[in-house]
Amino acid sequence: MAIKDFGKGLKSSLHDAVDTVKAKAKEVELPDIKEAGEKTSERIKSIFKKTDGDKPSNEAIVPTQNITSISARSAIKIIYFLMAADGEIYHGEEEKFDLIGMELDPDFSNSKEQIIQECQTALNKVIDPEDYYDALQDGAEEALLSSQNTEGASISPKHLVWNLLSVAYSDEKYNDAERRFLKYVVRKLNIDKAVFLEMESSMLTLMDIEREFAWIKTTNRPYLTIESMVNELADRKNVIFESVLDLITL
Repeated sequence: MAIKDFGKGLKSSLHDAVDTVKAKAKEVELPDIKEAGEKTSERIKSIFKKTDGDKPSNEAIVPTQNITSISARSAIKIIYFLMAADGEIYHGEEEKFDLIGMELDPDFSNSKEQIIQECQTALNKVIDPEDYYDALQDGAEEALLSSQNTEGASISPKHLVWNLLSVAYSDEKYNDAERRFLKYVVRKLNIDKAVFLEMESSMLTLMDIEREFAWIKTTNRPYLTIESMVNELADRKNVIFESVLDLITL
C-alpha cells in the first residue's frame, strides 16, 4: 500500500494557515480587546486535571498488533467511531471528518455515505446501552484487521492518532469517552505512550495558540503594533508542527 506523503501535506497546510492569519490580522478593525475562548481553554485543561492516566484501569489488556500502515478507508472508519464515542457528533467534528476524508481518499465524496452506513451497522449491534463502548472497540478492531488486506492509499499509525486528536479537539469538547477510545487505539497499534502524550500536549498547545490568534483578531490596534505578536505565534505554531512531524515520521 502506498503511504500518503504526510509531511508535505502538513507543511503545506501549516504555511497556508499562517499566511491566512497574518492577512486577516491586517484587516482587523473591531472595537476593544476581548479574550475569545476563555471558557474553552478552561474546559480543555480541566480534562487533564481529571485524567484517568494516574489511576488503575478496569479495562482488560488490549492485545497489540504490529501494524505499520492503515488503509485510508479503515482510518476514516476509526475516525468516525471516535466522533461517535460520546454519543453525539458535532458540526466541528463533521467538518474535520470531511477534510481528513478528502485528504486521505480522493473518492471520499462517493464513498462517505457507505462508510458511515457500515459504521452505523456496527454500532447498531449494541443490545444494552452499557455495551456501546464495546461496539466502538469491536468496530475499530474490525477496521484494523480488514485494513491488512486492502490495497491503495494508507497512512501510518501515528498519523492516524494525530488525525484522531485533530477531530477530538475540533469541537473543543475532548471528553473522557473520546480519550478512552483514543487510548484504546493507541494501545492496539502499539504506539509508545510517551509519543501519544506528547502529541496530546502539542494539540493542547496549538489550541492555546489559536485562542491567542482569535484574541488578536478582536483588537482594533494597527497591524504594525501587533505584527510581532502574530509573527511570534506563527513561529511557535511552526515549531510545534515540525515537532509533531518528527514524531510521526520516526
